[in-house]
Amino acid sequence: MRPALLVLNGPVSDAGAVKRRAAAAGFVVCADGGAKVAQKLGIQPRVVIGDFDSLPKPLPRWKGTTWLFDGDEDLSDFEKALRFLAEGGAGAVWVVGLWGGRPDHQLVNLAVFERWSRTLSLAAVDPGWTVVAGKGRHKVSCPVGATVSLIPTGSAAVVSAGGVEYPLRRTRLTRSSRGLSNRASATPVELEVHSGAVWLALPG
Repeated sequence: MRPALLVLNGPVSDAGAVKRRAAAAGFVVCADGGAKVAQKLGIQPRVVIGDFDSLPKPLPRWKGTTWLFDGDEDLSDFEKALRFLAEGGAGAVWVVGLWGGRPDHQLVNLAVFERWSRTLSLAAVDPGWTVVAGKGRHKVSCPVGATVSLIPTGSAAVVSAGGVEYPLRRTRLTRSSRGLSNRASATPVELEVHSGAVWLALPG
């Protein structure tokens, strides 16, 4: 199954790359105001979900788009969209618009992304490529010289990393600068998370 593309109401840095993701995706979902972003990019979603307080005006004349109202005040529109995708059997989800915007929205987006990464295979794809890597081994395809950053999701994580300029061997990372801005010296970069989980960021 091809990944779904989830469009949030946040800034887009590379419109061309997002359009290519949309073309490669199995289907596109917008979280409420993400419909404004999709409209500007010329992308038609299959589904728009949320409490509909941030929709474009006038509404786009998209034939075949389903509009799903969800008034659950305990969930952000991002989380409503993730719940919809999980219940629909989605596996991998590319997320656009995660970064930027209001600081409170940004903080909630990161918390929601972390939590739902335990259920879905999430990747923030604009700009760069960012995922949450849990316990186990991971191979990361990226160009030699690419920036690779590892930041724990909790208070600490123990990781090993090879194929980088500054290898890590069962290194305990805390929420500090220790894992910031390493560089790939080979591809793929090989990462093993021994305990905890980390944000794996390829800023692009």
